[in-house]
Amino acid sequence: MQSEKTVNIFNFFPLPDDIKKNEKNYAAVGILIINSAQILFIKRSDQMPTHKGHIAFPGGRSEENDKNFLDTATREVSEELLIPPNSFEPVGYLEPIDTVEYKYKVHPVIFSIEYQPTRFDNKEVQSIHLVPIRKLNNPLLWEYKGRYQDDWIFKIEEEELWGASAKMIRNLLNIQLSK
Repeated sequence: MQSEKTVNIFNFFPLPDDIKKNEKNYAAVGILIINSAQILFIKRSDQMPTHKGHIAFPGGRSEENDKNFLDTATREVSEELLIPPNSFEPVGYLEPIDTVEYKYKVHPVIFSIEYQPTRFDNKEVQSIHLVPIRKLNNPLLWEYKGRYQDDWIFKIEEEELWGASAKMIRNLLNIQLSK
């Protein structure tokens, strides 16, 4: 089974049976692991109100009908990548991360998927980038920028993975970096 294989490779918490909605304002992102070999990133549209043109994960703010962070992440992945919710499987989550720009937490949810999504909502996403996990896991490919503490970046083609999304990847892969 795909999710069992994924669980053995990465560093995350299993999803509890009952996830409660304990925060009013939060965001959630979906980290899609494709065949335990690649991680999917998006480049956000320049039309978005926040994080314009950033390399990130599909995700966004909670909405009234979301029961919890898993619902939010699932809805956002489905909307942004134009894929049905039953085509990807939630396998775990990471500790939420505070972002510098906003006063609420971002909940990363880990999903397993067996194919590479190729379409996306042009209003929210400019492009999709698939990065081999073996590359992300190579500490020599990470660069310290020094704009703030823990400011590590990873080049994805001509783009930079940085900030909260970069921290989520380092947490997921348990990458320990030092200046």
